[in-house]
Amino acid sequence: MKKGPAAASAMLVLLGSLALPGTPDFGGNASAANAHVRTVKAAAATVSTMQARPAENNAEASDSWAFAKEIQVAQGAQYQALFLDPDIYGRAEENLGDVRIVNASGQFMPYYMDSGEEGERGLDREYPLELIDRANGEKEIRFDFRVVQAADNEDVRGSRLTFSLPQASFLKKVSLDGSYDGQRWEAVTTGELYSTGEGAFRNVIELNEPAKYGYYRVKVPKGPEPFDLEGMALIDVGTAVSGEDFRRTKEIPFNVESSSGMSEVVMYNADKLRIDRIKLNAAASDGSSGFSRAFYVNREKGTGANTRILSPGRLNRLELAGSTVDDTEIWLADPIRNEKPMVVINNGENPPLDIASIEIGYRVDRLVFEDTGTGPYRLVYGAEGQETPQYDISAFRTQIEQSGPGEATLGKENASQFVPPAATEENISGTDTGDGPKVGASASLQITFNLVLVAVALVLIVFLGKKLRKK
Repeated sequence: MKKGPAAASAMLVLLGSLALPGTPDFGGNASAANAHVRTVKAAAATVSTMQARPAENNAEASDSWAFAKEIQVAQGAQYQALFLDPDIYGRAEENLGDVRIVNASGQFMPYYMDSGEEGERGLDREYPLELIDRANGEKEIRFDFRVVQAADNEDVRGSRLTFSLPQASFLKKVSLDGSYDGQRWEAVTTGELYSTGEGAFRNVIELNEPAKYGYYRVKVPKGPEPFDLEGMALIDVGTAVSGEDFRRTKEIPFNVESSSGMSEVVMYNADKLRIDRIKLNAAASDGSSGFSRAFYVNREKGTGANTRILSPGRLNRLELAGSTVDDTEIWLADPIRNEKPMVVINNGENPPLDIASIEIGYRVDRLVFEDTGTGPYRLVYGAEGQETPQYDISAFRTQIEQSGPGEATLGKENASQFVPPAATEENISGTDTGDGPKVGASASLQITFNLVLVAVALVLIVFLGKKLRKK
């Protein structure tokens, strides 16, 4: 890639492999001549090694970035926020330590990264819910529950609700509200509760983002048959969780391999996205109106059922109460970013499912930086061995978020190499020097370094030649 160092190395090797002119003047002293050649070769090898070492260090921590995207800032906002996309996850380091924002002069811009995650809490927690009110309306039944804390002033957080269901066959489309004081309520989510009475059921409602309500209200449409809810619990997973603002969806390619009553549905996650939802758009391949199949999720082939599931453990497509239930979305407790994760389906004696497509939900990160008027800005990534930068702007995160950063967007990927300018005192102060970002290594520096190497080699050759002639 760098022709200058390669040329210098080649010259040194050539010089080391040849006897000096005038070797016959040693009077046939082969040992002296051989000693001379060995010494020159050793000197050449030493200098060549000295030249090669910087390249080895660069392999550990690259000083160039392979990819870039233009940033379109939101007008009128001092602080700008942008979400990362699949291109960046696919080409950047796994920890995103090489992601940088640069201005028009090629200087790095301070930023902080926000994953939208509520932090890890260790073990999973379960809070029982106490029924405190039940009201029969004209069109719906309302159940009010209070979260029972394990200790006073405990920081309650929930990711899903579980219910004890009646034994009868039913399907209920329910609405869920939440409240902090039991007086003022706000909509949380909607979902389905159902049971066939023969083993296929859904007794879980997943929350789109972690909630900290102390009260929950379940509203159920009124039907001809009596319906009641008694046992109910709020579950909080111990791992970090993200809200809907930090989740995206896309279809991904897949392949199905079936044998011995099992189907391995291999998904191709080439961009190493952090997948936490998997939606299988499937139908029974024998023309049946429905199916109910147990499954588990593997992070990669041969690792077994090693991924925790938040949703029920069966894929169901059913006809209940005159409606179709399509319950084939898998919610994961922990995101997976393996390149070939798989869903393993137990078909029993049934033919494999006909899977038309797979849509995943994945978590994204957001970068926030200050628009100092030194744009246009670019996001660069694809440099090996870079450590995650630490900037002072992180200390002002709360105030910045309260100010409402503008929503910046990313342009198309550009594969041109980026190398930041040398960090002079003027650059560090943030003053625009007028020098643009540099592409490739500095040619003048390479030439100077190579000339020094050649000069050292020549001095060694002349010195050794004179010394051997005196013998």
